[in-house]
Amino acid sequence: MNRFMTQWLLRVALFFILGTSLTGCGNEDEQVAVPRTIADRVQEDDQFQLLRAATNYAAFGGAFKSANMTLLAPNNDAFVAAGLGSEAAIRALPQAQVRALLTHHMLYAPLSTSAIPSGQTTVQTADNGVVFINKTASTLYINGAKLVQSDIQTANGPIQVIDKLLSPSQSSLLATIDANQDLTFLSAAVKRLAVANPTLLTALSSTSSGNLVTLFAPTNDAFRAAGYSSINAIESTSSQTLSSLLSYHAVSGSLLSYQFQTGVLTTLNGARLTVFTNTGTATIKGNRNSTSANIKQADLISNNGVIHIVDQVLLP
Repeated sequence: MNRFMTQWLLRVALFFILGTSLTGCGNEDEQVAVPRTIADRVQEDDQFQLLRAATNYAAFGGAFKSANMTLLAPNNDAFVAAGLGSEAAIRALPQAQVRALLTHHMLYAPLSTSAIPSGQTTVQTADNGVVFINKTASTLYINGAKLVQSDIQTANGPIQVIDKLLSPSQSSLLATIDANQDLTFLSAAVKRLAVANPTLLTALSSTSSGNLVTLFAPTNDAFRAAGYSSINAIESTSSQTLSSLLSYHAVSGSLLSYQFQTGVLTTLNGARLTVFTNTGTATIKGNRNSTSANIKQADLISNNGVIHIVDQVLLP
């Protein structure tokens, strides 16, 4: 009897030990299977070292744990291309600026590439700005940034990896003009449109993405070279003349620099601009310009379109 009881007790003890061991293994498996958030992936993935540095500096990691979101995640190359190739360079910026930059890369909804239609789509960002997504059968660009890795799934939404930083957009084309000290002549000309062309003024000042416009914006020096010596000269020019001139600088839709091809663009007043491209660089020529205008700064995004700053007034 004693030997029987001893064997029985040993079997019970062995069963208990094995059961406990198996239960422990199950808990470990469950811990490993816990889904990782966008914030976790940014902290762990080496291609996001600089994004991680920006996130930590801006104390922004909590935002990447928000439910049902998408991160348009700039990789290390994107930061390097923007002149932010080190943590020190990132920390040299104001913290608020870095926070605003990161917010512009967030969407408050999950967006997978399969849900994006072909052609151009306008998507609102977390800072109430916009990005223009252009999709073909083989490529996808977001404000000119190329998608290099798509649909990294996390617990709170997908990560779309891009090769350029996205600059926060202005509320309107007119706001972009007014914020640039090299476009004060253009700003004065636009404000003369109230009587002669209120439709164009509305299109340039709208904060909606319903009527997108691409504007080739001449610098102050470009206006001076065209005979407008001062803002007073702009203000003394007939509003009808300015209306015709500015309409010739505007094209319907949002056309980013990487989309330029050699050919003709139809302006808002039905005239034609000629585009020339060579090794990734585009120039724009008006009908009466003797030479083509260079693009000094491209792809200034606003909610209602895009501005390319040019070094000549385009002459119809």
